[in-house]
Amino acid sequence: MKNQELISIGRVVNTHGIHGKLRIVYYNEEKTSFFRYKKILLRDSFGQLEPFEVTDARIHRKSIIVQFKGFDNLDHAERLVGASVLVERSAFPELDEGEYYWVDLIGMEVTNAKGDRVGELSDIIPTRGADVFVIEAHEREVLVPATEEVIREIDLTSRRMVICPVKGLIGDDSV
Repeated sequence: MKNQELISIGRVVNTHGIHGKLRIVYYNEEKTSFFRYKKILLRDSFGQLEPFEVTDARIHRKSIIVQFKGFDNLDHAERLVGASVLVERSAFPELDEGEYYWVDLIGMEVTNAKGDRVGELSDIIPTRGADVFVIEAHEREVLVPATEEVIREIDLTSRRMVICPVKGLIGDDSV
């Protein structure tokens, strides 16, 4: 399995109790979506991957408590603290039209409507309203709202996003 096909969805932060359960910080705000994953991989600090079968998972405060098949004591679980939690990209559910996974957007080339390069999408800041796209542009960061008014086209195949920023948003009206 190629590492490019694996997506980090969380991190094991601690054990939970004495029966081999683990506390996972899950990166998705919608915690219940973790329950769809029955098989996950953990990458330890040495880069080694190990597959695990999830037998039980539940939300506990801001994390997920997970039980793996064959884990029944604290010694089993302790060695996994600090590991990255990964799943195959193909395990992600299909989205509705116009919805995108952040992992598919990060790294996209961003151009304006004239085809001039603005930069590369480097990060996404979640907000209560529209998310904010962070674009690395000409040795500076540009923040643009992820609204239909600004984001005109997203092409996952060509890894290209077209924006039409509101005048003055980028600061250089030639962009």
